[in-house]
Amino acid sequence: MIKFAGISRLVLVGDIHGKFPPFHAFARRVLGNGVAVVQIGDFGHGFVDQGTAAGVGDFFRENAGTCGFIRGNHDDPEVCRITPGWIPDGHHDPAWDIMFVGGALSIDRHLRTQGLDWWEDEECSIVELNGILDRYAAVKPRIMVTHEAPSAAIEAVFPHVRLFRPLSRTMQAFDAMFEAHRPDAWIFGHWHRSASAVVDGTRFQCLGELRRCTLSLCESGGTVRLHGGSEHV
Repeated sequence: MIKFAGISRLVLVGDIHGKFPPFHAFARRVLGNGVAVVQIGDFGHGFVDQGTAAGVGDFFRENAGTCGFIRGNHDDPEVCRITPGWIPDGHHDPAWDIMFVGGALSIDRHLRTQGLDWWEDEECSIVELNGILDRYAAVKPRIMVTHEAPSAAIEAVFPHVRLFRPLSRTMQAFDAMFEAHRPDAWIFGHWHRSASAVVDGTRFQCLGELRRCTLSLCESGGTVRLHGGSEHV
């Protein structure tokens, strides 16, 4: 698990879909001196051969405490849980007042094969999401990092996108969270394009594939600044 108490800059990286070499090269280049890296889902866990998977595990193990990931809908949840660096759904770190939630619904699941390139538990269960919602409402995090986003964010960031309804249970849970509390910033991936918008005082930042943004924590531990979003890793 990342030790956020010693981190002054957090670099978030969007979906990589198995493109490990550029991600690893970038992470090795920026890690250290108070910098941590978190990949925000659709890393590609479960899609690769055993040799590559072992190398991925070694990379996160070697950088334990400064490099991690949340799961996306195109990650095998079981593989994520046993891979070093995984940040559990609903984890909240008080040092940064930041919460992480992975998972999303695959709209193309009918074209995929269960257990091969699609997993039935790609989203948190209703019980799990209700527990995360309760924790979110209690701690009121300043920063949210997720794979999916609330529907209000998608409608604002991508005004021409037509949302599939009924909304996924993940998006419905995020809608309830956003209704309960407006964080300062909410960073997400999943939609494969970098764009941002401000909704009711919350800055939503979507990261495209292999795109990044940086959160900087002031020395006083107060203000967190978000910059970037379109830069390639």
